[in-house]
Amino acid sequence: MKHHLQSCKLTASLKRCTPKLIGGISSFLLASLVSAAQADWPQSPIEIVVPFDAGGSADRMARGLAEHMSPRLEVPVSIINRPGGAGALGATYFQQQAADGHTLLVMQATPYLASAIEVGGAPVEWDDFQLLSAQWNDYGIVAVHNDSPYQSLEELVEAMREPGKVSSGIIVGNGGHLQTLVIMDALDIEHDNVRFVTYSGGAPLRAALAGNQVDFEILAAEAALTISDEVRALAVVNDTPSDNWDAPLLNDEMERLDVEPLPLMGGNVTGLIAHASLQEEYPERYERLLQVYQETLESDEYQAWAKDAGIGAEWVSPEESQQLVDEAYRTVQQYAPLLK
Repeated sequence: MKHHLQSCKLTASLKRCTPKLIGGISSFLLASLVSAAQADWPQSPIEIVVPFDAGGSADRMARGLAEHMSPRLEVPVSIINRPGGAGALGATYFQQQAADGHTLLVMQATPYLASAIEVGGAPVEWDDFQLLSAQWNDYGIVAVHNDSPYQSLEELVEAMREPGKVSSGIIVGNGGHLQTLVIMDALDIEHDNVRFVTYSGGAPLRAALAGNQVDFEILAAEAALTISDEVRALAVVNDTPSDNWDAPLLNDEMERLDVEPLPLMGGNVTGLIAHASLQEEYPERYERLLQVYQETLESDEYQAWAKDAGIGAEWVSPEESQQLVDEAYRTVQQYAPLLK
């Protein structure tokens, strides 16, 4: 009888423990399967789409990421340049590809992607893109050639009041273009007063100012360091002074001109972008991609490469990164009608 009671107690105990045991084993097996899936992916090459010509800052960033991520992913990573429409054609092409992690995008999430959607009419939605890291948050500068007669922003503004006197290089809908129009509106200057000359990418844009082919541009400050011997800054489009450009802050200059502080959007936020659905549809691939991207950015060899290339290399979490560009996107939405 005693033996029978002990057996009953043991059986009851096992019945109570079995669900927990099975649950624990299931969780372990699931974690193991996810880990194995991460390790097994990718098995085929990955493509990074750059919606601009070769040579610009986004293109250089993409090629650096491809070079340093490929050994970690153990597959080739290639670059596809799809220029046109100030980024709209490449962004559209990217969204037409399978959202399985094998096609990624490198471009300035703001302002170019935002402008491509809000200004260029690209048939894509902002919520379909996810910025994995705001790797390079580059503020802007109002820049002129060293031989320019304009020694201050105030002098340039006065020249802008005279129709047709000054020209500015732009990529249609980029931060510099949008910032220029916001400045002109705040100062009651007609948009047609400035002769806007359009370029298809950052490299030709900077080359035009370095060659003194246009009177001024609002450029991403760090990218403009490549032409720092040929140009100078009249104002820094940022909340804090620049370590690289000796110039007053834009809103300090606006205050001297009796203008309220302006929204600042002259620079770029650039990084690796995935389809927004990747995280939900292929969570193991998403985590693997994040892991490799973070390891790459934080590696000594990539940090050294980025410093030499003049490219930002900061790891910012996807959540923080998306919040940053979402806020900027709302600003682009607000001012986009100025560009239409």
